[in-house]
Amino acid sequence: MAAPESPPLKSFYRSKLLGSRAVADGVFRLEFAWPGRAPKAGQFFMIRPERGSAFLPRPVSAESSGNGKLRFLVAVRGRGTRELAALSAGESAALSGPLGNCWEDFLPPEAPGGGGGAVALVAGGVGIAPLSSLAACFPGREFDYYLGVKTAFKDDAREAAFLGEAALHRRRLLVAAEDGGAKYRGPVTRFFDPAGYSAVFACGPEGMLRAAAAKCREAAVPCAVSLERRMACGVGACLGCTVATGGGNRRCCADGPIFKAEEIVFDTQQ
Repeated sequence: MAAPESPPLKSFYRSKLLGSRAVADGVFRLEFAWPGRAPKAGQFFMIRPERGSAFLPRPVSAESSGNGKLRFLVAVRGRGTRELAALSAGESAALSGPLGNCWEDFLPPEAPGGGGGAVALVAGGVGIAPLSSLAACFPGREFDYYLGVKTAFKDDAREAAFLGEAALHRRRLLVAAEDGGAKYRGPVTRFFDPAGYSAVFACGPEGMLRAAAAKCREAAVPCAVSLERRMACGVGACLGCTVATGGGNRRCCADGPIFKAEEIVFDTQQ
């Protein structure tokens, strides 16, 4: 008897929205039906609402997957993400993916007998989504979260709603708010020390990534960063998501979105 065929590495489906929930001001958690291959931690999808007016889809990293479902954490930043957030349950969107590389490619190997040293996950806002998917995939590893937000959560319930499954897979959580409403006031990288970690993974605004990378370089701790870029195709054909590296320009979608921090030429003007 012939073996069943594996689902393609990348699929395109007209997927139904199963639910949408606001978890912070301008931030929504969306859950779609997805019959294709489950993404690896850190991979992303190109998403375009079926009734949207934006011509190009938007790249969004998967927060979690399973049981034929995909979850995304979406921050409203422009027309495309505003239309995603406005979708109602039962409406459809075109989803293409999973795309890009994954955190697992940068995860230090486990030491003999298990464990591989704690890994710090540094997130800015919705950058926590692809990082939490890594922690869920490796429940035996130790992960510490450092989350930076602009506005402090008003109570524990709102913090838990924003974190979602990230709250289940962590050893430690530090939340820093720029508005001073939290215990830690200011950029999250101000309260983050990479010393003692086997690796640091970061996802968020480029200024935050640059600061985290600098601290890791000084501490001689490996650091990998997931970058955000505007994308048109998501597969490397249009060359519209260029990333400057020490070895020349690379494509965020096809060569990333995750890179070794030491390779990136960060924009010093930000």
